[in-house]
Amino acid sequence: MTSRHGLFRARARLCVEPCVVLAATLVIACTGTIGGTAPAPGEGAAANAGNAGTAPSGGGSGGGISTAGAGATPATTGGTGGTGGTGSGGTGAGGSGNPMPEPDAEGHLPYAAPAPGPEALPARTWKLSHEQYAKSVQALVGKAIDVTDMEPEIDNGVYPNMSGSGLVRVALATDYYDQAKAVTDAMTAAELTALVPGGQLAAASKSAFLASVVERAFRRPPAQDELDQYGAIFELGASGGDAALGFRSVLRALLTAPNFLYRTEIGSDATVTDFQLTNYEVAALLSYSLLDAPPSAELLGAASRGELTSASTLATAVSSLLATPEATAELLAFASAWLKVYKFETTLSADEPPLPQKDTTRFPGFDAVRQAMFDESATFLSAQAGPTGTLSALLTTPLPMPTGALGTFYLSEASGSAGGTRTGVLGLGTLMSLRAKETSTSPTLRGLFVRDRFLCQEIHLPDIAPPDISETQTRIMPKTTRELYEQHAAQPSCKSCHSLLDSVGFTFESLDAAGRFRTQENGVAIDTSGELWNTDVDGPLADHTALASALAQSEWVRECVATQAFRFYFGEVEADRGIPPIQAARTAIAGGTFRDAVQAVMTTPSTFHRVRP
Repeated sequence: MTSRHGLFRARARLCVEPCVVLAATLVIACTGTIGGTAPAPGEGAAANAGNAGTAPSGGGSGGGISTAGAGATPATTGGTGGTGGTGSGGTGAGGSGNPMPEPDAEGHLPYAAPAPGPEALPARTWKLSHEQYAKSVQALVGKAIDVTDMEPEIDNGVYPNMSGSGLVRVALATDYYDQAKAVTDAMTAAELTALVPGGQLAAASKSAFLASVVERAFRRPPAQDELDQYGAIFELGASGGDAALGFRSVLRALLTAPNFLYRTEIGSDATVTDFQLTNYEVAALLSYSLLDAPPSAELLGAASRGELTSASTLATAVSSLLATPEATAELLAFASAWLKVYKFETTLSADEPPLPQKDTTRFPGFDAVRQAMFDESATFLSAQAGPTGTLSALLTTPLPMPTGALGTFYLSEASGSAGGTRTGVLGLGTLMSLRAKETSTSPTLRGLFVRDRFLCQEIHLPDIAPPDISETQTRIMPKTTRELYEQHAAQPSCKSCHSLLDSVGFTFESLDAAGRFRTQENGVAIDTSGELWNTDVDGPLADHTALASALAQSEWVRECVATQAFRFYFGEVEADRGIPPIQAARTAIAGGTFRDAVQAVMTTPSTFHRVRP
């Protein structure tokens, strides 16, 4: 579960039992920690290897409401992830100069733009993801590698390639060596020769080979001492009389070198505290962030001309990159990660059943349309979350009824055979079935998803188990999911969190746990009415269409999406919600496309301005 921010997007607070009254009308009864940029319990980063700046650290194991997100100060102390303690790390919201506003006495939270935050981001090093590593190996030696059996990447609780989770344990270090050895051993003489200027596998080609291959591996011109170091490796490899082994040895060493496995954001002078990145560091940031791949010769050429640390020429370079198919693919990867569509798995496996799981008696045919349901989401996101898509269209575009088996499935619940309305991304079968249980809908999970992904208000529910539903049923015998959840929410220890979440989640009740239409449950008419509060677009909601329309008008939603884009593309949890990339993207999202938002995120001075702690 990805760590985000909190109930009021306000100050960090401790949420404990008994209930604490906040904002006159809101009662909080969750247990655990509120606040912090900490990953959700059990998903903390195991380490912060090589990070020169600050980064998220772990939180506690209890439930809680995180107010970090759009403007939290990354923790430098506190928990280390997993389930330990209550987690004092990751406190703060909005940075020291931009605390989040409090809701008013009625629970409304009008949008308040933050004061401009600092443009300098923390200096850091940043380990390549497995996918980036594979692409970098292929770009260097011209051969593809398979990374599926490498040690799994750390689930840092935010996005896959966060800069603070670059731990290389012994198993992964061994994997890197094994990959380097295997790929270089498998290279033919012709493949080796293709990497040598002049095309001769001879000692006379050593200097030209080193100058070329080390620069390509390190994504910057090498220093003389680095050339000397790899020259010595070349001589050692070739000392047995096989000149080709000298070339292989250099490549093998480069593929396990820190300067290959990591990209740096530390500048050219370690004694300077406030500094600009080198143009080559900016080239790596742009290419890996926007394309998920190493910089091209063209981009490195722009770096050599000093064009990437100037605002005007930086914008041109980013625009050029965003026009590529690779950038479009990465933008869609952002949409999938932001909305957690990737959690909808389509491959059936006896060892690891796909998600979500559904009761086959209640939802016959669900597994048969799983792939079609995923494809429907991919098609919709390509159109509405791609380069020309807009946030408003993503939320409010009506979803057409699919043809074939998927359309038949959506109409297969008896009371919903006439069809109904699905509006925007929130009506997709993938998202609806993921935020539900095996046998029934879950207004809580659906409300949690909306507040987490679109409002950057994350609520960590407590670890304590809810009351036994069978006991509840013996008292009142609720006939619908709504009745059951309303009864559950009436209990003092559950009321606050469920009231906040279920009032949003109820608007989706016309879509069952598998995303099918329905108008009744157990013979009782479905009630999709709800209420939105603790936002700048509060009010009663008739259904999820009304919810989508409200969210599309929310400035908090725009800031949240801008925040998510910053985190994904910069691999960093923001220290201040007023930092230039977030606020520039918020403005771009209001009237532009998702490509405009990414352009804005990547073209402020924060792209090349860093500070050491």
